[in-house]
Amino acid sequence: MKNTTEGFMKIAIAEARKGLNKGNRPFGSVIVRDGKVVARAHSTAFSGHDVTAHAELSAIKKCFRTAKTRDLKGCAIYATGEPCLMCSASIAWANLSELFIAADHTDVPASMQPARKRPGKVTYKKIFREFGSKIKVTKGVLREEVIKLYQEFVKKQA
Repeated sequence: MKNTTEGFMKIAIAEARKGLNKGNRPFGSVIVRDGKVVARAHSTAFSGHDVTAHAELSAIKKCFRTAKTRDLKGCAIYATGEPCLMCSASIAWANLSELFIAADHTDVPASMQPARKRPGKVTYKKIFREFGSKIKVTKGVLREEVIKLYQEFVKKQA
């Protein structure tokens, strides 16, 4: 796979598919530094019985352990879905430099949302502002591919 924005998002999508195949929600994440993947993960919240086992948080933890640092400045994170509040705070705390998002939270079907709705009006934007983070955000990378994964998940749940 090429070292491009779409190439890295395809890796995140492949991670999301791994999660989907294990009965989890289809969310995947990849962390890249200097054009190389340094961590990847998918949601294991359902299969691992752990509500904190989101793809972004799991990838950040892996990166911390491998790099032996808590400062991921210079790294980019690719997320198949818009990060939740917990993951957004973790991205800010980890000092990631860039965030690439495939699908917006409005693309997630209601049946995939906790309590069937997005909690309040707080998004990654507000979290980053509160932390004073200057994270560059790019949205819509391979959005349609991720929406298809969401639809596949919903069909499997029906």
